[in-house]
Amino acid sequence: METLIGIHVAQLDAWRDYTAALTDLLDVPEQMPPKPVSETETKPSAPDAGSSKPSELFGEEIADHVLDRAAKARVLKDKAAALRSVLTTYQLKKLEDAERSLDPGPGRFH
Repeated sequence: METLIGIHVAQLDAWRDYTAALTDLLDVPEQMPPKPVSETETKPSAPDAGSSKPSELFGEEIADHVLDRAAKARVLKDKAAALRSVLTTYQLKKLEDAERSLDPGPGRFH
């Protein structure tokens, strides 16, 4: 795609930053990796034993994952704006056409 839209040397850093951010955002693991079980979780605790770190509430791990994805989305938006500022109108049109051919169709990004 870099060659197709005619990225010039002066545009290369912005292009590579954009494609790296896009790849990072789209790289979604099939499953969230399981959390390692700590030693304190495997031992029964005494009712009065204090814990240095409280256990997470329901949904906190999911929220952490969503916040990570949101941070990656923000980086992509920033890199896209930077790329848009260095591409010509012709290059932007070529990029839109090329991206349209990669569209996976309805329902893919829900």
